[in-house]
Amino acid sequence: MQDFEKFSSSLYLHGSKQESDSADNDLNQKTFIIFGVPRGGTTMIARVAEQLGVGMGSGLPSNYEDDEFNYDKMSDALKEDPKLMARALLRAINRRNGRHDVWGWKYPRAHLYLPLIIKQVRNPHLICVLRDPVASSLRPLSRKRVQKEGKAQLPTRVIKQHLSWQLKNIEQIHKFNKPTFLCSYEKAILDPAGFVADLSAFIDLRKDQQSLNEAVQQIRPGGYIQA
Repeated sequence: MQDFEKFSSSLYLHGSKQESDSADNDLNQKTFIIFGVPRGGTTMIARVAEQLGVGMGSGLPSNYEDDEFNYDKMSDALKEDPKLMARALLRAINRRNGRHDVWGWKYPRAHLYLPLIIKQVRNPHLICVLRDPVASSLRPLSRKRVQKEGKAQLPTRVIKQHLSWQLKNIEQIHKFNKPTFLCSYEKAILDPAGFVADLSAFIDLRKDQQSLNEAVQQIRPGGYIQA
């Protein structure tokens, strides 16, 4: 039976302690992986996580995506060879393990490579962001693009793709059985303070009230903060 806690705006799946707590891991060392769908709120959640003490990297672009974990930035050689991709990702992970006890990365479509590396990630904690598929599909559904491609079914195809990504995320979460924070973008927007309290409890770094207040300020719709 899967152990879980229901928070005000999210769901915390505890995962199997036997699987998630390797003898080689200090339980104070954690790796947070933030994923979901493109334009699904993952950047906003990454900003909040950083404010709560998770090292997300330095010199990152506005979307908080580290090139070393960005599938779109990988070479064709890596994409064509899962073993090479896994080795490249694990090298990046080991470098960060050497610098930080608690750190993480954000990439919406991390489901593309997580099965290759999840067993080697140090004490992985997953943060999966769920968003209304119509809302997350709006940007690629510009009228100009629809007219250019001339496909009347384009909106439904894009929404179907976003739903398939969300389903893949849930399937992997179930299979991995790691500590997981499932959150709703819409509920985070409606109750920022409640959401920050929930995520802070999951991250468990005991931040002071000022840090919590600053984290709340990261939750706002508009601009790239929704990505």
